[in-house]
Amino acid sequence: MPNIDYSKKMPDTIFSYDEDFYTDDLPDPQIDPVLPGARVPLKKVGIAPVDLPVKLRSRSGGDDKLLQTEASLYCSLDDPMAKGLNLSRLYLIMHEKIKDSLSLDGMEEALKELAVGQGVKNAYCKLRFKYPMYQEALRTRKKDGSGDKQRGHIAYKTELEGQYRDGAYRWFLTIDYVYSSTCPCSFELAHDARSKRNAAANAHSQRSILKVKVAFDRMLDNIVWIEDLVDLCRDNIPTEVQIVVKRRDEQAFAELNGANLLFSEDAVRIVHSALDEWVDMGKINDFSIVASHEESLHPWNAIAVSVGGYGVLE
Repeated sequence: MPNIDYSKKMPDTIFSYDEDFYTDDLPDPQIDPVLPGARVPLKKVGIAPVDLPVKLRSRSGGDDKLLQTEASLYCSLDDPMAKGLNLSRLYLIMHEKIKDSLSLDGMEEALKELAVGQGVKNAYCKLRFKYPMYQEALRTRKKDGSGDKQRGHIAYKTELEGQYRDGAYRWFLTIDYVYSSTCPCSFELAHDARSKRNAAANAHSQRSILKVKVAFDRMLDNIVWIEDLVDLCRDNIPTEVQIVVKRRDEQAFAELNGANLLFSEDAVRIVHSALDEWVDMGKINDFSIVASHEESLHPWNAIAVSVGGYGVLE
């Protein structure tokens, strides 16, 4: 291939598109045999962030939800003598497979095509998005006489990851669950101040985030819905931040926090126990949990981490 000076500027002319001018033998620097640096395979080469609007079916069915996702798309570069990958194909293949409806089947087809098309062993995709779900008020009911509680939408930061490695697929689902944590120590100290000295005192509480990640295997016909993971967190950590709040709801929330005092270690252990049951059922293979309590007393966060299952997420 002749050496080409790409630093030369194009002529200062008005551009007009001429289809006949563009041919299949345009210069391709990717086939340049000159490789700067070490001749080594690369673990990941890809593109991020990529905006991908998708339609996602909910657990209950009905109309698909239109979501704006941010994607990361990668392949391994296995040949140490290969200059690089055709990155534009990563986007085109993924978009084609999931543009109508996001499904694990479509993502698996895309991941395999990414790897095979690039002549590599591994392909990887991560989609980040916010998933809206209804949340009922703690006490406030509708005024239509139905007796149903008021409700609103709350959005969960979600990550869906797919991996294709040597012909096998792996799937990971992560959500951020936001809740209120009241310090057990502070609660007792406040009670002591009121009972012994009749002093007004409150326990400190703070917004807290539980990041829960699960790994599952579709070969066992398992699908973990986002709603499944949210429901598990709601059932075990009931002090979720509230979207519909009137005075009666705020009072209920205060009572709920008083009945569910939590250190970060407590939150992790409670959810760990629930996810252990999912592992025993064969619903998931592995999981990791990170609780971060954004302290109102200290200038730092209190953090606890736990992993379970068969050890893949260690």
